[in-house]
Amino acid sequence: MNSSTASLKPVSRATLSEQIALQLAAELEAKRWNPGEKLPSEADLCKAFNVGRSTLREALKSLSFIGMIRIRAGGGSYVADQRSRYRDGSRPLTKGVLNTDKVIDDFCEARLLIEAEIAGLCAQRATKEDFGVLEEIVDEMADSIDDGGDRFSDLDLKFHMAIATGSKNVILTEWLEHIREGLQELIDKSLLLPAGRELAYKQHRALLEFLKQRNPSKARTSVRAHLRAFQRGYRILFQAPK
Repeated sequence: MNSSTASLKPVSRATLSEQIALQLAAELEAKRWNPGEKLPSEADLCKAFNVGRSTLREALKSLSFIGMIRIRAGGGSYVADQRSRYRDGSRPLTKGVLNTDKVIDDFCEARLLIEAEIAGLCAQRATKEDFGVLEEIVDEMADSIDDGGDRFSDLDLKFHMAIATGSKNVILTEWLEHIREGLQELIDKSLLLPAGRELAYKQHRALLEFLKQRNPSKARTSVRAHLRAFQRGYRILFQAPK
């Protein structure tokens, strides 16, 4: 183990990747590595934490999601050049009804349970017209990633509601309508994060492909991955040292 990882505390294999992300966040806040500096290699970090690459990568993705590091494809991870504005003490993500880690966790948990199954039903039951609507929404999302307005957020919600329509289950569709305001707020919060829009677009595009393939299992997995990305990032924002 090299000197840049020697004092990191190993973590149990049973520990969630969030705990690794939190320890790395603490090291970043303590300025262990300078802005723009490359982090130790994945191999060194895996050895330091005594975890596999998949667990470490989830931790790094979480830190990238909230703007603490930048991940370059095939080029490693780097400390962000500037401090993320979501770490500056103003807590812009705590506004609204969904304003604590507990409430966010509960809301995300409910979405994970329900929307994953809605996606599975949509993959089985959606019509050609339903897929056409979803395709149009995702294409519009691609065009609005950089516009800086509310259009992308509105389309994000519209996409989830269209999946519910495609499930052909009136009760589940009405349930989403019932929590529509909370859904919009959670989507708005997720898109405030540095990688929010780009990640949301990529994940929605991937989900659409699984739906069109009529693959319920992959559709459910895709929804869970999409929702958990934000959930992990938000937990770190609340828990990491300021």
